[in-house]
Amino acid sequence: MKKLIFALGTLLMLSGITACGNKEKEEIRADQNTIQELEANYKEATNFNDSLMLLMGDIYTGLDSINTQEQLLYAPGNADNANRRQEIQHNLSAIKSRLAVNREILNKLEQNLKTSNNKNEVLARTINQLKNRLDAQDQRVKELEAQLADANSKIGELNQTVAAKEEQIKTETAAKEQAQSEATQANDALNTVYYAIGTNKELKKNDIISKKFLGATKVMEGSFNQQYFTKGDKRTLTSIPTTGKKIKLWSKNPAGSYTIVKNADGTETLQITDPAKFWSISPYLIIQINK
Repeated sequence: MKKLIFALGTLLMLSGITACGNKEKEEIRADQNTIQELEANYKEATNFNDSLMLLMGDIYTGLDSINTQEQLLYAPGNADNANRRQEIQHNLSAIKSRLAVNREILNKLEQNLKTSNNKNEVLARTINQLKNRLDAQDQRVKELEAQLADANSKIGELNQTVAAKEEQIKTETAAKEQAQSEATQANDALNTVYYAIGTNKELKKNDIISKKFLGATKVMEGSFNQQYFTKGDKRTLTSIPTTGKKIKLWSKNPAGSYTIVKNADGTETLQITDPAKFWSISPYLIIQINK
């Protein structure tokens, strides 16, 4: 009987010890799960904070980039420089692309924060502030693009105005030059004179003078050889040397407007002393010489 009671006691004691051991194991397992969950939450929060900090840095860098492009646009002379405007437009396009990427990342972070166990009001406010900053940067980029487009439009209009003005000046200059050329040609034509020098035989041969039997000598009647004449400008033609002697003028040139000078070799030179009077009757001068 005593042995039976001892055995039952021992069994109850072992059962109690086993029950206590199982309970401790469950508590340890629960503690381990809690620790793992805390570690996961901590890792998630750390990764979230790291991503948010990197994004904040990129957003502030984007703001600096926008400010740089704004300074470039407003710098003296840059708005008028086509290459500089193109460079600014390219940079603004790159900034817009980066803002779009940052907005997408920020939206994902916001969604992760909402679905995670990390209910952090500070992080939520930070995300909201960053979204507002991105909105402001988007708006500033749009304003700069609008100003750049306006500058391009004004420069384009100015270029068209300048081109039209240049074309007008070119046309007016061409017309002026044409008028001056025509005036010069007309003036030259008015001052163009012709003279022929030859013996009586040479002048007759070229039909400059003609004489029938017992008739008077006719001067430049009918067709004559224009190529025999030498062209001159009465404004500068003041002396006509000859290779002959005893000069005779067949053309009608007023007396007192010229003199005949005898040279040392016996030849004679016609000196025109009053060009206006000398050429007042005819632009043609006919000189007969004897050799």
